Amino acid sequence: MAGALLSIIDDDADVRESLQALVESVGYSARLFGSAEAFLTSDTLADTQCIVSDVQMDGMTGLELAEHLARSGPHIPIILISAYAKENQRRALDCPGVIAILPKPLQLNTLIDEIGRAVGAGI
Repeated sequence: MAGALLSIIDDDADVRESLQALVESVGYSARLFGSAEAFLTSDTLADTQCIVSDVQMDGMTGLELAEHLARSGPHIPIILISAYAKENQRRALDCPGVIAILPKPLQLNTLIDEIGRAVGAGI
């Protein structure tokens, strides 16, 4: 679904901006957040169709964000990215809403495919 709004959450500004450029180059819209807490208190929450979040962040982690949304809603498909994807994979994929955990460095085509699956499925 081209034009879908993605929320990109990462405490590294360079990563956020790179991901924004990538997803916008294929037709999605993106809003950037430096923390899970900033996303949760934003007015973007209700309009977000997919979240791309780092796992390891100061404050609330990407896994904690996924668990929070699973408990309280809204139900938004979440793609987690991590330098330690293998270590976090089982816990992440057991969390409702998490559709993928991708290792860093990212395979960009895989990320775009997962975003397409997320917004197309409307999980």
